[in-house]
Amino acid sequence: MENNSYIKIKHYFEDLVAHHRHINAFSGYFNRELQNQEASFDGLASPYLALFKYQLGLEGPKQNTVAVRKVAFAVMFNDVPADDFEAQYTAIDNAEQLSLTVLSRVQFDNNDKTHLLYNTFIKESVRIIPVELSNTAFGVEVHFSLKNPQRLTVNLEDWKDIDKLC
Repeated sequence: MENNSYIKIKHYFEDLVAHHRHINAFSGYFNRELQNQEASFDGLASPYLALFKYQLGLEGPKQNTVAVRKVAFAVMFNDVPADDFEAQYTAIDNAEQLSLTVLSRVQFDNNDKTHLLYNTFIKESVRIIPVELSNTAFGVEVHFSLKNPQRLTVNLEDWKDIDKLC
C-alpha cells in the first residue's frame, strides 16, 4: 500500500476533476488560489471542486502506527441568482449529487489494488454539509478520512546527534 501525502491528494483531485464530465474547474487547498481564479479574466467555471482542508493524524498501538488524513472539498455553483431562493436550494441539491459522484469514484479507486487510494477510504467518516459562500455561490462541503500504515522509523541520515540505532 502506497502512502498518501498532501501533494498526492491534491494531484488526485485535480486529475479527478479533469476526468469528470460535470465538474468544470478545480482549485487547490489555498484560499488565495480560489480567490485568484475567481478574480481572473475567465473566472472559475461552475460547478467547481475546491480542496480546503488537509489534516494528518496518527493512531494505533506502539508498533502499528496508522496515518489518518482528514480531507475536505467543496462542490460549488458560483453563478446562482442572488434573489432566487429556489435556485439556491437546487444548486445545493445538485452539488450534493455531484459530491456523491466524486465519493463514488473515491470508493471505486479504494477498491483498485494498483491505486494510490487502495484500501484507504473510511466511508463512515463522510460528512456532507450545505454551504453558502456568498449571495451567488452555493454548494456542499464534504469531509472524509483516509488511512494508511505509517512507519515511524528513525533514519540516521536525518540526525546529527545519533550515531547508531539499537
